[in-house]
Amino acid sequence: MTTIINALFAVAVVTAALVATSLDRRVAVLLGAAGSTAGSFLTWLVAPGAWTQVPLVPWLAAAAGTVGLIALWSATRLWSGIFEPPRAAREDDTAALATVGAER
Repeated sequence: MTTIINALFAVAVVTAALVATSLDRRVAVLLGAAGSTAGSFLTWLVAPGAWTQVPLVPWLAAAAGTVGLIALWSATRLWSGIFEPPRAAREDDTAALATVGAER
C-alpha cells in the first residue's frame, strides 16, 4: 500500500513542480499528470519488482514519463505544419501604391 501512496505522491509532486515553473498552467497540468502517470504505469508493467522494492523508482518513472511526454508534445507542435496543404502565393500589390504630389 505504501508503494501506491509513494507513486501517487510522486505524480502529484512532479505535476506541481511542472505547473509552478510553467507559463501555461493548464497545459502543464495535463502534461505533468498524464506523463508522470503513464511513466509510472509503464515502469510498473516492465519491472514490477523494482517498482515495488525500490522507493526511488516511481519518482524516476514519473519524471521520465513527464519529460518524454513534453518531448512528444514539442515535436508534435513543431511538425504540425507538415500536414497542412501549401498556401497559395498571394499577389504582391505594392506596385499599386502611388506617391501623392510626386509629379511636377
